[in-house]
Amino acid sequence: MIKKILLIALVVILAIGLWNTFAHGVSFGEFSTCSYTTLKSKAQKLVSLKSDLQKKNDVSFPEELRRLEVAKSSYKVNKQAYDDMAANASVEAIRAVNQRKEYLLDFLWMRIGTYANDNDVKVLIDPIYKESKINFDVSGQYIAVINFIYDLEKDSDLAFNVDNIVMQGGSSDSVTNARFEVSNINIVTSATKAE
Repeated sequence: MIKKILLIALVVILAIGLWNTFAHGVSFGEFSTCSYTTLKSKAQKLVSLKSDLQKKNDVSFPEELRRLEVAKSSYKVNKQAYDDMAANASVEAIRAVNQRKEYLLDFLWMRIGTYANDNDVKVLIDPIYKESKINFDVSGQYIAVINFIYDLEKDSDLAFNVDNIVMQGGSSDSVTNARFEVSNINIVTSATKAE
């Protein structure tokens, strides 16, 4: 009789252990098992990932491949057009492309002054006529100085290429000083324009 009770108790303990392992998983040091719900959830996630991968293989990858082919063919056409143009360009066409942009000094003062006021910076410009360039000294808060330079570069009427930027200053709240230059421009005054 005691053997039967012990056997039943052992079967019940094993059944509870198996049910606990099945329902919650077990962990012994480095060895661990997942519960049934965790395994089911991971299996569903794996099916979803496989489905996403299949979709990317079947749809996204061919689309990107087509885009790449279009970009390659567009590049080849544009490169051929550029090579043809470069090979057949006349001296006049090359001069026209390399011609310096001409600016009226009053226009420059007005446009640069507007950007300086908008960004609350102080600007000193030094036009160097013989070298066809302007040296800039700018002071203000860091973000304001950066925005001022950005405004100059994005203005299509100015078409400035800002070079040799040197910035000095501390934190974003302190005064920042910047120096830079804009080259390859012809500056004319009202007097020289009239001549």
